Amino acid sequence: MVRKRVANHQVTAHAATTLERIRLVRKGKRLTGHHRVFGAAYRLLDTNQPAPTVTRSGFRDFIHPNKNRVCTVRELARLQSFPDTYVFKGRRCDTYAQSRYVQQTQHEQLGNAVPPLMAREVGRELRKHILVHRRKDSKERADRFATVFGPLDAAYPLTDLGNKKNPLDELIYILLSRRSREKQYQRSYRELRRRYRRWAEVLKEPRAQLVRALKPLGLANQRAKAIRRILTTIQADFGRTTLYPLKGMTYSEAYHYLRSLPGVNDKSAKCVMLYSLGIAALPVDTHTLRVAKRLGLVQPRSSLFTAPPQLESVVPRESRGRFHVLAVLHGRAICTAQRPKCHVCPLRSVCPSARLPNRSS
Repeated sequence: MVRKRVANHQVTAHAATTLERIRLVRKGKRLTGHHRVFGAAYRLLDTNQPAPTVTRSGFRDFIHPNKNRVCTVRELARLQSFPDTYVFKGRRCDTYAQSRYVQQTQHEQLGNAVPPLMAREVGRELRKHILVHRRKDSKERADRFATVFGPLDAAYPLTDLGNKKNPLDELIYILLSRRSREKQYQRSYRELRRRYRRWAEVLKEPRAQLVRALKPLGLANQRAKAIRRILTTIQADFGRTTLYPLKGMTYSEAYHYLRSLPGVNDKSAKCVMLYSLGIAALPVDTHTLRVAKRLGLVQPRSSLFTAPPQLESVVPRESRGRFHVLAVLHGRAICTAQRPKCHVCPLRSVCPSARLPNRSS
């Protein structure tokens, strides 16, 4: 929420014909003749009735209960429970002149918005429903995590996946890792660092040079475009190509900034937060998702979009980074997508998905 009063909420002078229609509606007279087309355009507010919902359909407006004019955006916002500090950007158009044909006027934004009080009550009911129906399931999954984490942790002494301490290095490293094999993206990253001592140098030469450097990795044009757009955005935001300013941000601030960068998804943002910013995030990639599903830590039909909040509810904050590393290592070595090696898995005795000779599943 922006702490600034709503802009352009002044009372607008109406044309004589508009005032005539407003007076007719106020007197309770039915609009006829050439006024009939505006019969649904004006609704008189009644202070003795519950607040109606502000909608934007055609030219509809509320008439002020005591004055011969339509309500301002600020008055309508109060009617819908928006605080005075809330901003509706754009223009407020009260007339039927050509100037009203602009995209998303303040009135339209208000009509399309969900009133805050309504949203809060709906959110409370949804949360109550989810907690009531999933509390038991969540407790079971948390207990299961406690059972599998120990053996998994003991099986893999490696503590990292080659991730970078510098947040911008890490972001580009993760972008290269998408849809590519480990040896390929690590080789490409080393080549980029050899070629560019500072990432700002990428923007000083033609994109073709970066495309050529990324060609062995595949999807070179798309990767080069994404990297250049990210670097351009970061430079515009911070005055230089660095993500170190994120170190002073909260979890929410850092996450939403990273997600606002071109081509940065949930997993990429959380990898930067976890490995480079020291924030207890839990990245979920295909390996993490597959392992979590087979261990029963998330719902069977979970996706990369729905799994993260489920895992975050069962994995303690202090274990999130370690679990991500373990899940990736386990998914690469044993719990592979095709033909998992269940017979040598350290979790075979507690995994509900283990494919062992003495099991029918």
